[in-house]
Amino acid sequence: MKFKSASALLLMLGCCFSLPAWATADPLVGTWKTIDDRTGYSLSDVEISKGKDNHYSAKIINTRAVPGAAIMQICEKCAGAQKNMPLIGMTTLSGLSADPAKSNEFIGGLLLDPKSGKHYPARARLLSGGKHLVIHGRYGGSAVGRNLTWVKN
Repeated sequence: MKFKSASALLLMLGCCFSLPAWATADPLVGTWKTIDDRTGYSLSDVEISKGKDNHYSAKIINTRAVPGAAIMQICEKCAGAQKNMPLIGMTTLSGLSADPAKSNEFIGGLLLDPKSGKHYPARARLLSGGKHLVIHGRYGGSAVGRNLTWVKN
């Protein structure tokens, strides 16, 4: 009888302490599948984390080849320290922060396109109850840009 009471108490305490962690889970943090906007294929998996400065960043943790093409393993077109760096472990999104004026929107990011080696100012929006992240990047102050969709794993 004492064992059942102690087990029930421990289970209840465990639930109480883990509940706040679930309630405050950050919807952006986690693993996401990137979808190429031109082909519709998933090219990689990225992991988004939140730094102490409340800025989000995403690193590539897995890459895939588009059917009929070789898998991209290094960033040949990147400049500086990122030139010929392996894609796995590379930061492709940095500096993104929550938009104080709009819920589920994020601003101030910098997105790296490993195919072109270019960096784009980026903003993002969570859609579909936090299951899709649409990232909008523009190059050189252009009026038009690209929308990338990432799907939460």
